[in-house]
Amino acid sequence: MGSFSTSLSGIEAASKDLAVISNNLANLDTTAYKNQEANFQDFFYQMLGTDGAGNPTQIGAGSIIGSVISAFTQGTINSTGVPTNMAIQGGGFFLEQNGTTTLYTRAGDFSLNANGYLVTSDGGFVLGYPAVNGVISPSQTLAPLQISSGQISKPKATTNVEMTMNLDASATAASAGAEATGVLTVTGNASANETVTIGGTTYTFVAALSTAPTVPDQVLIDTTGAAGTLANLAAAINGTAGAGTTYSTGTVANAAVTATAGATTLSLSASAPGSTGNSIATTTTMANGTFGAATLTGGAAATSTGGASFSEPVVVYDSLGTSHTLTFNFTKTAANTWTYQITIPAADEGGTGTPVVLNSGTLQFDGNGNLILPTANVTGISVATLADGANSLNLTWQLFDPTTGAPAITQTAGQSNVSNTQQNGYSSGALQSFNITSDGTIQGVFSNGQTLTLGQLALAIFPNDNGLSLNGSNTYLATPSAGIPSIGTPNAGGRGTIVGQSLESSNVNMTTELANLIVAERNYQSNARAISTADQMINYLLTMQP
Repeated sequence: MGSFSTSLSGIEAASKDLAVISNNLANLDTTAYKNQEANFQDFFYQMLGTDGAGNPTQIGAGSIIGSVISAFTQGTINSTGVPTNMAIQGGGFFLEQNGTTTLYTRAGDFSLNANGYLVTSDGGFVLGYPAVNGVISPSQTLAPLQISSGQISKPKATTNVEMTMNLDASATAASAGAEATGVLTVTGNASANETVTIGGTTYTFVAALSTAPTVPDQVLIDTTGAAGTLANLAAAINGTAGAGTTYSTGTVANAAVTATAGATTLSLSASAPGSTGNSIATTTTMANGTFGAATLTGGAAATSTGGASFSEPVVVYDSLGTSHTLTFNFTKTAANTWTYQITIPAADEGGTGTPVVLNSGTLQFDGNGNLILPTANVTGISVATLADGANSLNLTWQLFDPTTGAPAITQTAGQSNVSNTQQNGYSSGALQSFNITSDGTIQGVFSNGQTLTLGQLALAIFPNDNGLSLNGSNTYLATPSAGIPSIGTPNAGGRGTIVGQSLESSNVNMTTELANLIVAERNYQSNARAISTADQMINYLLTMQP
């Protein structure tokens, strides 16, 4: 009887439906599992003929499972607090390289392997776009992502220092006093490329001035003799008319000293009084010249009174990441006038003794305490030779806010103090932690306080998600039915966003599945009852007496 095979097909279809429902319930707690639904369809029909109206008379032969469809709806996202966990909010799949096979998954329960690579629960490599020196190239190809604890953030040399500070307008200014001097004594004329350095400013002797100099602060050698050359040097130091040149125009005056030339000597006098022991470093490479005293002392006479002073240390970094402490020294020399001197320990340059002066000058304020001189940031703060072998350190003291142009230094009655110090250098640092942003960027946080991009996750979206082949272990395989995947960064091109330290839950609704279970059970029982009834009918037929 056809009823047997018809009911058997119903039992088989109901059994497969029960298997799908059971699988859904079994994966209630499976990360990012997508609920499946078995869809029934009728089988084929037996044609018996037509009725009086010509309509076909047909008897069905049962049912089959026509398709099993996954519901790719969003699962609940739950926070886990695990840095390597991540969930997709919206469409898309993570990409996994497992051997030579590329797999796709929604399950973001990743971890780090022994080499610091981000891997899936079955050991596959998570693919994305690795960064090089913190930068992800637009043309970067997919590759495994590495988050190794051994990664290092390279150091950066300081190039800019800024202090928000106030100098005490009520502080006592230094009284006038005689200045000790230093003397350059020569026994013959200078030679080309010989130099004289005074307080960080180097003057270079040349046989002919260049209109496009490769060395700043050139001083012309007078062919008539040393006296003329010394006069040219004095003019360059004092900033007056003379035979000297710079990269720009005119000569650069050395604000720390005043020079007076003689026939065989050049006398240097400190421009402003300072406390006893202050010094301005002076050197020369002249074969025919010496400084009688190696330094130019800036101390006031014993009968004078030194002005109020204030110092602030600032830590900066060289190209190797070594820290150096610069000291900014301020001395009040007159009403609304302060001198400054920037020093570095001699040991940082491989020397001994008193700190080396890197730069000096004068700050002037108006009657409202506003800085009026200098009118620009202080540049040319340089350390050419560092004991650790790092590159030359070249700094700018940022006196004015780069956005508003307002001075960072004021002079008002009140204790001299620095309220904020900023500098843009840092030492090297080791990776301490990382986090994932919504666009899949992996940001490493290093021990030097820097945040550096380590890479970016990739996502794939398909024209037809149900065309993917279920592969087990929360993974899918691409098939022609799924279409060509669109692979790129999250939060772009229709791809979803990433939620860090979280996992997507299964989207199975237990209440719905239990209700479906009852329906499937009734379906199975009904088909079994039909078989039992057909069996009784056959038994009755077989036991009929003739």
